Amino acid sequence: MASRSFGSIENDRVFVDRILEKDPAVFTDIVHTYKKQVYYLALDLSRNHDDAEDITQDVFIRVYKALDQFRGDSKLSTWLYRITVNTFINRTRSLAYEASKTKKEYDDEYGVHSGGNSIGFLGNPEHALSQKVIDQHLKEALETLSPSQRTVFMLRHYHDLSLKEIAEQLGNSEGTVKVLLFRAVHNLQKKLSFYKEDN
Repeated sequence: MASRSFGSIENDRVFVDRILEKDPAVFTDIVHTYKKQVYYLALDLSRNHDDAEDITQDVFIRVYKALDQFRGDSKLSTWLYRITVNTFINRTRSLAYEASKTKKEYDDEYGVHSGGNSIGFLGNPEHALSQKVIDQHLKEALETLSPSQRTVFMLRHYHDLSLKEIAEQLGNSEGTVKVLLFRAVHNLQKKLSFYKEDN
């Protein structure tokens, strides 16, 4: 997938100057200029149109509330990138918690104790040759990663960011990013291992 880097916005510095000058129209112009890129990043991370739209809306709500605190220490695009990633991670953690709580309540109420893999990789790999099926398997595998692992994997392999760039965007060390990426790849390999199995 081609990189949709926020760094392609040429007037990034102009926006920073306008924010620092308290330009009352700057928020509207930021939304107009960056909305598509925020949405695309949210879509790549969430893999779902509705979630991406919700994340995009949440991002700009956070931007609006935090605009007065922005001091121009980083590029506006970097700031928006970080807010988008953090919004995705926080949203995913919240949804995962709610899903886990709901499942536990259901199991407790009905005495259900499900086991096994819920991903549904039960088909014969011979029948999983179409790109559509492969894409679906990859999507399901990505959804089993932790939010931090999925974020690092997506930024590295879908947005072509270097480990250093990812570390800067997430506010982590390169060592932490390397560990997260290693774990993400390892977990994906395990989830998709049936593609290597002999018939």
